[in-house]
Amino acid sequence: MEKDFETLWKENKKRILEADPEYRKIIDSYKMNSGADWLLFALPAVVAIIILDWNPFQRELVNWLIGAFAAIVTFVLCVWIKSIISGNRSLDEVEKEIKARCKSNYEKTGKLE
Repeated sequence: MEKDFETLWKENKKRILEADPEYRKIIDSYKMNSGADWLLFALPAVVAIIILDWNPFQRELVNWLIGAFAAIVTFVLCVWIKSIISGNRSLDEVEKEIKARCKSNYEKTGKLE
């Protein structure tokens, strides 16, 4: 029965998740809706440019790698800040909750929903 559920879940996962309003709300919160969002995500490029202008090492490749690393870290921090500001739960947490609800329903009725 567990294998049957996992097969059905894999086949219908996307449709079920997209039908859930909380999941949709979280997905939509990652979109860039305001000027503050644009500024937040422009920050990694600014950090990379500052590091490239600072030129801490004599080798250009090392400077580019440090700039790229700084941009990636800054981007991750910006996404984390945006998720904290929006106040939503993580997608994984919501997905696990929906899957558990579907599994419970499947065990009772034989249907996912």
